[in-house]
Amino acid sequence: MIKKQQIQFIVNPFSGVGKKKKLKHLLNKYLDHSKFDYKICQTKFGGHAKEITNEAIQKNYDIIVAVGGDGSVNEVSGALIDTEKTLGIIPAGSGNGFAAHLGISRQTKKAINYLNSAKPLRIDTCKLNDRIYINVAGVGFPASVAYNIRKSRFRGFLGYFRTSLIESFKHQAQSYSIKIDGKEIKRDCFCIEIANASTFGYNMKIASNASLTDGLLEVVIIKKVPKWRYLFSMWRFLNGTIHCSRLVETYSAKEVEIKASKPCPVHVDGEGFQTNEVLKFSINPLSLNVLIN
Repeated sequence: MIKKQQIQFIVNPFSGVGKKKKLKHLLNKYLDHSKFDYKICQTKFGGHAKEITNEAIQKNYDIIVAVGGDGSVNEVSGALIDTEKTLGIIPAGSGNGFAAHLGISRQTKKAINYLNSAKPLRIDTCKLNDRIYINVAGVGFPASVAYNIRKSRFRGFLGYFRTSLIESFKHQAQSYSIKIDGKEIKRDCFCIEIANASTFGYNMKIASNASLTDGLLEVVIIKKVPKWRYLFSMWRFLNGTIHCSRLVETYSAKEVEIKASKPCPVHVDGEGFQTNEVLKFSINPLSLNVLIN
């Protein structure tokens, strides 16, 4: 008889399937119980997902599943880096960019079925100064949206769209000094994204060539041009061809350093903050197990 794997589900109670009873019903109905036994825990405060993950590691759970958005996935994955335990994901946030890169459906039933057939893959992770991330981090317009959406009373796609619209009128391109594996360039930019995976939230692809296993960061620089040109290029984010635009420069690197001309907003896996620090990005090759089909 094959030994069942033990799964710890960590639920963000403010997410779409955050109600424990709803998730438990779906797991009882669709999870393959010949393969898995499971336990559900809900987070109660910021940083709690990391605590629960560390406890699950100590109790020798095989798989820890983040049930939430990119922020929840970031918190859980950060505790799993350089361990032999495996990250699973049930998308239940607003953007769900990393889950989209993996091809995991927003529908909870389909996401559970994905877990049933998925196998662990060892992937790269990234670091921005002392912050771990696994998807995308950067400066410029998306960071301004991520930073300001925290103040909005509107959540989900409505909040994202509303904040993006407001910031599109306010945001100004900024000057940056960028070192890519030690080679310095200077640019006035709309944004700079340092990607491990391909996709922002809402299936917006920023780095279609990104690989989770190549030991490289993908650097995407969107240059300063009149704002109407950005608007006419939005379709490229949806079909994954933004890298083909004349507005864009792309590079692959192991280390990137960004110095802004003034304090600027930054986002890490969709979470925004403001800083005047020099930003140092690096790759940690093949450091995290993730369930993937």
